[in-house]
Amino acid sequence: MTGQVHVEGRYGSPRHGAHVCGGHDPPARSPFIGRVQIMTLGEATAEHTDETARAYGYAQRRSWIFWAWWYGAVLAGTGAVDAVLLAIFGQNPERGVTMVFIGAAVSVLGWLVTLGLRFSRKPPKPATDLLRLEQGIRINPGVVKFLVVAAVLIPVALALFTPNGASPETSPILGFIGASILGLAAGMARSGWLFRNSNEIYRRWLQRQQLPRG
Repeated sequence: MTGQVHVEGRYGSPRHGAHVCGGHDPPARSPFIGRVQIMTLGEATAEHTDETARAYGYAQRRSWIFWAWWYGAVLAGTGAVDAVLLAIFGQNPERGVTMVFIGAAVSVLGWLVTLGLRFSRKPPKPATDLLRLEQGIRINPGVVKFLVVAAVLIPVALALFTPNGASPETSPILGFIGASILGLAAGMARSGWLFRNSNEIYRRWLQRQQLPRG
């Protein structure tokens, strides 16, 4: 004997007319048909590459903003080292003090020039040549270590192997050289950090753009 019963479907949708035995269940349309987007491997790879390029693009923006004022800061810092060493060796520190003022002015100017970009809500331009960019990210820590070592060895070598290398007249110059290289190393370390953490930094930036304003 065959009868008809009311059967709840898999997702709670009623299916009428289901036969207990010997019958055939009419085909039910899935509630997800038309709402599932199938993405091929190539499309997924392209989307991931695009997001990576945008993250690197944002890191490039941040790096450019940083270097715009960091160059002047390095000049001011090395000038301060020069002025201190000149004073220690009984010389006129005017040269170092002048570099401090010039470096500070350049740093402030760089900060002001990038003010609009610093607070821009415009999406970053995607980075190009990702292979070369990622290669640079990989070698960045080694370059920074090399510069730190060079900041020590170069002044020491000049002091030991050049005439009057350790004299009071040349010692401030050696300090200036070492401080300049260290400033460059610090800047490259900062840029490398921005690129290595570009995904997280870009994600936080996107979240800030979605916050309600006012």
